[in-house]
Amino acid sequence: MPRLIPSSSRLGRWLRFGRSHVRLEIAHAQRLLRTRIPGSKLRVQQAVGVLFAGAVAVGAAQFVPEALPREARLMAGIFVLAALLWTTEALPLFATALLVIALEVVLLANPGDWPGLGFTGAETPPYQTFLAPLASPIIYLFLGGFIVARAAVKEGVDASLASLVLRLFQGRPRLVMLGLMIATATFSMFMSNTATTAMMITLVGPMLVQIPKDDPVRRGLLLSVPFAANIGGMGTPVASPPNAVALGVLAESGLAISFGAWMLIAVPLGAVLLVIAWLLIQRLYPAQTAGLHLQPITSRLTGRGYVVLAVALSTIALWLAEPWHGLPTAVVALLPVVAFTSLGVLNRYDFDALQWNVLVLIAGGLALGVGMRLTGLDVALVQALPTGGATALLILTAGTLVLSTFMSNTAAANLVLPIGISLAMATGDPASGIEVALCIALVASSAMALPVSTPPNAIAYAQGELTTRDMVMAGTIVSLLALALIAGLGPFVIGYWIR
Repeated sequence: MPRLIPSSSRLGRWLRFGRSHVRLEIAHAQRLLRTRIPGSKLRVQQAVGVLFAGAVAVGAAQFVPEALPREARLMAGIFVLAALLWTTEALPLFATALLVIALEVVLLANPGDWPGLGFTGAETPPYQTFLAPLASPIIYLFLGGFIVARAAVKEGVDASLASLVLRLFQGRPRLVMLGLMIATATFSMFMSNTATTAMMITLVGPMLVQIPKDDPVRRGLLLSVPFAANIGGMGTPVASPPNAVALGVLAESGLAISFGAWMLIAVPLGAVLLVIAWLLIQRLYPAQTAGLHLQPITSRLTGRGYVVLAVALSTIALWLAEPWHGLPTAVVALLPVVAFTSLGVLNRYDFDALQWNVLVLIAGGLALGVGMRLTGLDVALVQALPTGGATALLILTAGTLVLSTFMSNTAAANLVLPIGISLAMATGDPASGIEVALCIALVASSAMALPVSTPPNAIAYAQGELTTRDMVMAGTIVSLLALALIAGLGPFVIGYWIR
């Protein structure tokens, strides 16, 4: 007869598995509770900031010229509200993005047919139009990037490859710094530059122990990581959220650029800026300890790590080969999503831990662009700007750099990109829209003058060795050089590859 009651050993294993599973569930629930409780209180200054932004937005809508239709005036209020909230961060960035989408649905689509809302100058679009950015192909493209990054970090692929690169450059501090920057920039092209910085800072830690406390090269090594991560964020469409916003706004305007074309434009620029940043940091923070020899830590790939590496390389190869196989980049991005979740490389806790707030922020920016385009507000704003190509591009890129220095570069791109692309499209040359979009997105990633400018800067600053003056000195020079290169040479280089 078959055994109806499990043996004592099997029963023991079942009980142990059950207890461990319950402990995991309890620990996960406790983590969720710990993360929710601190954010449940709305601070007084936040409430005041939101009310002030709302009042200014309502006032701005009233000052819009009467010649514009009602929907343009409503959209002007939404735009001003988003600009103020993203600048002041009175609300979390993703919360403002959700607010933008909700206001567009209620005020512009007007699904309840309430009087005084909706369109008067054109047919009112369905509310699904403003919800569509939440399911945009750009969201799935970035989701694939997040999945690859999560799997690489979990299986130690990033640390293993980075330690391999650093071992090739081991020895003199200046060469180690070069290897550190190359590895950081390369990883930041295909995974979150925030995660890359956190990982590389961990690898820098053991090397800092080998350096005397008063040697300036300690600060140089720490500065090199966020600078390289920010520069690497220019390299590919999945490297940073501003790049994703640029792709999305271009798609809404009927324009597109391939993964490979983006890299042909951005990687050489990034390489030049990386060398400039390396030389600058060497100049500002030279090693003063004679005979200093740095030894990086060693990390090796596991079997699961090789699987992650194979899937990641296959995904990148398919992204680059889009002109040959015809699959859109967003469709290719489903490969790592399906592979890593089906093979068990990532579990549901890993999936829950993805940067969903960033995806929502990107969707909010896309929705803002859709609203401005449908209501004609973008055209009205463009008419108030100078129409000269070089002058307009300089104003847009310089404005993006200033905004990105003091606020989220994704939020800055959300605000500037719709206006910039509309201004370029007004010239009657669709290719100029791609030129302007790429220049704005690349400049947004080059703002690195303050600890608050980018998450990589904040991570490096949090180590306690750097001062704000350190970042201002080096970051301002690199940012201004990037602005000069992008605004001065960008249109020619981009135009060459896309025309």
